[in-house]
Amino acid sequence: MTTMIKVLPTAEAHVGLVHPVDGPLAAEGSVWTHDVFTERRIQEQVIRRFEADADAAPVEAKTVAKAKPQAAA
Repeated sequence: MTTMIKVLPTAEAHVGLVHPVDGPLAAEGSVWTHDVFTERRIQEQVIRRFEADADAAPVEAKTVAKAKPQAAA
């Protein structure tokens, strides 16, 4: 079974790098086969593995608005 991983470019200049089997690297990341080619690019720091916990924005910082206190009537 082939292992697939999501990878992200480490710099804008690396967008479009072409995996021999899986195609070009998108700016928002691509799913590539975790093979010798992919591992070499990771070691060269041309790409990095997508890590959901590290790449996710804090929920409370963007989506949760604090309720304003209600004035007494």
